[in-house]
This record gives sequence, C-alpha cells and structure tokens, in this order.
Amino acid sequence: MPSVVISGSGLWKPTHSISNEELVVAYNAYAEQFNQQHLKAIEEGERKPKPLSSAEFIEKASGIKSRYVYVKEGVLDINRMRPNIPERADDELSDQAEMAIHAAKDALKVANKTPEDIDVVIVACAYTQRSYPALAIEVQGALGIKGFAFDMLVACSAATFALHRAYEMIAAGTAKAVLVINPELTSPQVNYCDRDSHFIFGDVATAMVVESSDTVNSEHVFEIMSTKAVTQYSNNIRSNFGYVSRANDVDP
Repeated sequence: MPSVVISGSGLWKPTHSISNEELVVAYNAYAEQFNQQHLKAIEEGERKPKPLSSAEFIEKASGIKSRYVYVKEGVLDINRMRPNIPERADDELSDQAEMAIHAAKDALKVANKTPEDIDVVIVACAYTQRSYPALAIEVQGALGIKGFAFDMLVACSAATFALHRAYEMIAAGTAKAVLVINPELTSPQVNYCDRDSHFIFGDVATAMVVESSDTVNSEHVFEIMSTKAVTQYSNNIRSNFGYVSRANDVDP
C-alpha cells in the first residue's frame, strides 16, 4: 500500500530583520517617553511605569536574538511602534497571499510539480489578514490551481494541523496532491509597547507538497509515519481582536 509523503518544501523570509539591540533601543526610548508623559499619574499610583528592557533579558527569556519582519518601517518609531504597511486595493494581491506564493513556488519546484498536479490548497496560520474571501482561494487562483482551497486558523499548531488534514486526504484517496502553506504575518499583531511580549514573533512563510508515494517525482521525500492530534483549551496565549471588538467598544 502506498505511503503518504512530503515531496517538497519551501521557505520564504522577508528581507528585513530586527535585532534584539535595535528592538531594545526603540522600546526603551518609548518607555522613557511614556513614563515622562505620565509622570504625575505614575507618582499618584494611577498608572504603572513602563519597565526598561535589555537584549540580554530578551535572549534569556526567549532564546531569540533577531527576528524577520515583513515591513520594518514604523516598528522602531517610538511615536508609532507598529509596522507601516500600506493598504492594498481589493484587486491587488494581498500581503499574506504574496508571502504564501513565494514559499509555495519553492515547494512545487522541489517536488517537481506544476499547478496542474495540485488539487487542494490549505493555508494554515495563526491568523489571516482578513476573514474572507479565503486567503487560500486567493493563492489558489494566483497559482492557477484547480480543485479547492480553504484556510485553517489553529494558532501555533496551524502547520501541524494542516499537515494532518493533508495526510488524511491523501490516505483516503480524496486528493492526489495537497499544497500546504503557512504564511505567518504576525508583526502587525505584536504589541511593541509591551516589554514582556514585544520580542516574541516574526514573519515567515513555509510550504510543503503532500502526496502519495506512488506519484512522487522528486529526489528527496519524507514519509509521514503516523499522525495524532490532541487539543486542550488554555488562556495562556490569547488574542481578543476580532469583528466583535467594535461592538464591545473596547481596544483589545
């Protein structure tokens, strides 16, 4: 009986990166400005002062020395503290789809596949830049792939869940080849004003082609030996941002 394999993988990294040292210089300047602007409220106990940070603290807390970012402009501006990403028109390729396509093309090349060989596209990541139309269908259309596509949002486990779904489709015979893409555009969500979390996430896109071993046409493959999924609810990492926020009258 044929096995299910990963026959190609792709990786795309942004051209911009931010080191711990750069991040700390900007954050500390912001924190000092914040503390000065709210000095009276801080002295009266109405506000808490912003603590300062260091590159050593970040590396000890996370092991991270640097992170890639899709757009660097704005992140280190103490009067902005978020990326300055220009809005694209509805008829333009979205930022996240563009990231996904870069990684997807690399995976297809390694797997020696054409868009005609793929019949399912799964885009799985922590969050997509819009709720609909599905990012996966945008990518599918841009690549010229027939069949169907869908998004999966499973936070940090998005890539493994998508791989699991692809495995099941190949094993069941409902798909001949699945293109799994994980475009993580996380920097717009990062709170660069928070010492304890501003260093954690970066931006990247990965992709893989999953297919049956009897259709492989590439030199190097990885057999998927087994799969198992387990979930458990937790509030340890949470994002409350969503369309309901405007009805809650809150800034999440």
